[in-house]
Order: sequence, then structure tokens, then C-alpha cells
Amino acid sequence: MTAGQVKKTGFNRKHLIVMALGNIIGSGIFLASGIVISLTGPAAVIAYMIGGLVMLLEVMFIAEMSIVNPAPGAFRVHASEVFGPGVGFVNGWMFWCSGVLGMASEVTAAAIFSAFWFPSIPLWLFCLVYSIVMTFINFMDVRGLSRFEAWLASIKIIALIVFILFGFLAVIGVLHIGLPGAKVGFSSLNTFLPGGFKGLWASMLMVLFSFTGTGIIGMAVADMNNPAKDLPPAIYVISAATTVLYSASILFIVLLVPWNTLSASESPFVVIMQNSGIPLAGTILNVIVLTASLSGLNSSMYSASRMLASLSRDRQGPKKFLAVNKNGVPVYALTLTSGILALTAVLSYILPERVFIILTGASGFTAMVNWLTISVTHIFYRKKTLKERPEKLQFKVPGYPWTSILAIVLIAAVLLTSFLYPEQISSLLTGIILIAVLMVIYIALRKLKVLE
Repeated sequence: MTAGQVKKTGFNRKHLIVMALGNIIGSGIFLASGIVISLTGPAAVIAYMIGGLVMLLEVMFIAEMSIVNPAPGAFRVHASEVFGPGVGFVNGWMFWCSGVLGMASEVTAAAIFSAFWFPSIPLWLFCLVYSIVMTFINFMDVRGLSRFEAWLASIKIIALIVFILFGFLAVIGVLHIGLPGAKVGFSSLNTFLPGGFKGLWASMLMVLFSFTGTGIIGMAVADMNNPAKDLPPAIYVISAATTVLYSASILFIVLLVPWNTLSASESPFVVIMQNSGIPLAGTILNVIVLTASLSGLNSSMYSASRMLASLSRDRQGPKKFLAVNKNGVPVYALTLTSGILALTAVLSYILPERVFIILTGASGFTAMVNWLTISVTHIFYRKKTLKERPEKLQFKVPGYPWTSILAIVLIAAVLLTSFLYPEQISSLLTGIILIAVLMVIYIALRKLKVLE
């Protein structure tokens, strides 16, 4: 049986919202937010609002094009329709690489959170164990996967809401949480942008990494029964929920702890709750942030393996990746994806102190290149659709083409200024080399007539 022969599994609006929130909310907010705040100070709140705007634009572009053509592979297919198979090839394999790097970031974060209890156990061992466990879970059918993800996503959404509530009660003086002796309240915002705009833009790649799980929306459209009806309202719920939860959480973090005390080695959420005086609060929240990372790993594994199957369907990947099991899971695509993920254990062994920043930066860079491609594709796809099949244009992104141009400008600015954070330079070089390698591979395969 091939992936193309499997009937739709019945994803509806609720399933999509759950899967998307599960894929988006992960280590990007629970761990990488410490890096963002250390670079930006209290202005991190503004950074996450900007990130939410860019995410909203991207998911609207994906929704419009996916309703016109709800093909497996989504934006990769749309880019191919507009710019030819070469762009689709690079875009698809970039998405897969970004997905694997994102999974690696999540499994590394899970290992870091686990070290909270077991500091003597090396990170690489946690990475290996979590990779194996989540691979077995992904061999379930998508409905079972959705139910599992619903449980994981609910835990972290509730955790963010509870944290925001606790933060509010602390600011008004009802609770006493935060670091001992630290200023609590709006007086801590006196130095709002300590690093200037340089610090703000240096953090934006990490900020946008926190929103990059939106790619699963394009992957899941092919499994939806009625995308024209369910997709538009779902993307608004996803965008609004994510942006509000992120921005409010960051606001209370900077109100409760000095911004220059945070780092990539610990979650600011755990730091605050550990010093709250509430029994076991730090331990409980660490369980939750660990769950959040595993949830992000779980849904990223779903979307990355489906992209491999989509590439194979269009003869841009080995035909073997089309094979599925009785649950409709592309077994070889999933096996390769999780196998590459296991290499994270090796990197964690070699560079335990820097592995999270390297993987997060590389994943964010490759995801931003894909977002840039989606934004450019949208401009031409709208024109193409109006000319060839205007009746399919059931959902239109407002403000066209200026919304597409705004997204292009913002993403390009992030990519061009991300080198301002020196720790990201190696990640940027990795991303650039990856794009170049994929282009060379495509040209070579075309000359060898392996690709049509």
C-alpha cells in the first residue's frame, strides 16, 4: 500500500488546532525564551508579538494556497507549481531538514529538563531514549497520534495559562514568586531595551523558531475532510492562542526575574516556580516543560515524515518512502527521520554545552528560508489562481499583495541580522551550506536524469 492510496483520516478543525499547538509550543518558549530575554531584556515581549504577526501571515498564506490545492506536501507543491520542480525540491528537503533539526532541538531540550533531576546522567543518553520512545508512538495511526498529542498539548497550554495567572497574582502582591530580593512589578521595565535594536534583532531568529511548528498545518491539510470550512477559523485560533500565551508569559517572566540572570541552560519558567515557595512547584513545572518538548518532538516527527512521503510521491525522493503500514504511517520515511534524529545523541556527547543553541539556530534559519519561499510563492500563486481557476479561491488573505511583502521584509530582516548574536553564526553557516548542497544535488540528479 502507498500513501496515495490511504483514505483521509478525518482530521477536523479541533484535530488541526491541537496538532498545530502541540507542534508550535515547545522548547522555543520554555527554554529558548531565556536566551531571547538575555539578549533583548523586557522588550522580548515586543519581539514575541512581532513573531506572532509573522506567524499569522505565514499560516494565512498556507491556508489560501492549501484550500486551492490541498495536496500532500502543501507549500512544496505550491512552490513547484509557480517556480518549477527545482524550487519545490529544495523547499521540500529544506522543510524536512528543518523538521529534523527542530526535533533535535526538542529532544535536546527534553534531555536538559531531565538533567534537572538526574544531573549525573549524560545528555546523549536521554536523547537516545526519547528518540526511540517517540518513534514507536509515531507508528500509531493519525487519530491515535492526535489523541496522544491532545493530551500533551493540553498539559502545556494549561501550564502557560496557570503560569500567567500566578504571574498576575505575584505582580499585584497576592503571591510571592520570583527570585529572592529581585524587583517585582512594572518598575523592572525601566530599562526596556537594554541591548538596543541590535539586541532585539539579534534575538528574532530564536523568537521565530518558537513559532515555526506551523509547517504541520500544510502537512495536515491533506488529511482534513473539509479544509475550506475548517482551515481558516483554525489558523486564527492557532495564531491568537500562541501569540497571547507567549507574549503574556514573557511579560510576567521579565516582571518577576532580572532579565540578565537568564541563560540557555535552564527554563525561566522553572527558575521562577522553583523560587516561589510553593512545595514542589519547580519539579511540577519541570515535568510540564519536559512534556512540552516531547509534544513538539512528537508532532514534528509526524510532519517531517509526511514531507518525505510527499517528496517521493512527486519522484523527488526514493520511492520506498511511499510505503505505509496498516495505520497509514509512512514507515520508511518515519524510520529515516527518527534515525537521523538519533544522531543528536552524538552531537550532545561532543558539544553538550552548545548543542541546543546550535540546533535551534540551524532549525530556525532553515524554517525562515521556507517561510520566505512561502511568502514569495503566495504573491504569484494568487495571480495564477485568479487566472486559471478563480472559483477555487474560497479564502483570501486580506491586504494582498502588501501582506506578502510585509512578511518578506520582516523575514529577510531577521535572516540578515541574525549574525548579530555570535552564537548563531555556526548555525547560519550550516543553513547556507545546506541550501547550497540541496541545489547541487538537484542539478546533479537532473543531469543524471534521475529526476524528470
